[in-house]
Amino acid sequence: MRLRIVTAATALAATASTALVAGCSSDTGVAPGAASAGSGGHQGLAASSAVGDLKVDTAARNLLPAETRKSNVVKVGGSTDIAPYLSVNGKNLVGVEADFMTALGRTLGVKFEVTNTKFAAMVPGLQSRRIDVAMADFSDTPERQKQVTFVDYTRAGQILVVPKGNPLKLKSLADLCGHSAGGPTGSLSVDLAMAQSKSCTSSGKAAVKVQRYPTAAESSLALQSGRIDTLAIDYGIGTSLVKQSQGKLQLVGELFGKGLHGAAFRKDDQDLQKAFAAAFTAIMKNGTYAKILNQWTLPQMSLDKVLTNGSAA
Repeated sequence: MRLRIVTAATALAATASTALVAGCSSDTGVAPGAASAGSGGHQGLAASSAVGDLKVDTAARNLLPAETRKSNVVKVGGSTDIAPYLSVNGKNLVGVEADFMTALGRTLGVKFEVTNTKFAAMVPGLQSRRIDVAMADFSDTPERQKQVTFVDYTRAGQILVVPKGNPLKLKSLADLCGHSAGGPTGSLSVDLAMAQSKSCTSSGKAAVKVQRYPTAAESSLALQSGRIDTLAIDYGIGTSLVKQSQGKLQLVGELFGKGLHGAAFRKDDQDLQKAFAAAFTAIMKNGTYAKILNQWTLPQMSLDKVLTNGSAA
């Protein structure tokens, strides 16, 4: 499912992410590792100063499928309204995932064509071959592994976001019984809230009233307007939303739903999987990987090595 980048939701997220991306230097030239801008709903990638002038890793590039080496294009599906991972700033995409894509593209000698793709459309997009890889805050889960293969490159964890002062004294998923929780449609956050609701009812408590919204930004607005009691969300996103709320929101409790973020591929696309794994390994070894996570104040997401389907049932 291809969506045009400029929508009301992405415009909202772009406005909300302005404060976050301020201070990051940009590299807007379309070169290997950048995205083609202005056609087919694609948006250019703007790399932060963490991404240097990387050379093509010949060994990694040689692992690419022959057709990819010929076209020098990788079609990527990712949600482009989720700061600090991937969001619109002017005419370009910025964030930790934009940096990773740029670094991978330069390492593999290819251009990334990024299409705005919601979480629920990621796997169908791969299966229909509209995209070659799905990434950008995409959680590796055992359920998704039944349909796709993940190359995992960062740690992940969920957190609760509540109104400032935490009026309902929520601290964990177990506290959500009888309350309302929201999150982006198709996200792991919503899945965890639904699972908690079943746990509540099985123990004789009131269900969690789970609300779904198109984007994290809209979920945050629902929380700030009192339509939901809490927002269960990825830690990195939660941190960004709190910063953007200008003191209206806060994080509470410990991380839960710990897992991994990965790039998802069709199961039979093994050459592309191997090429991405090799490219991630290369930027880990040359220090670019750590620089990117530090640039976006997310060093706790670091992995020591790339994993394949690293999330266990």
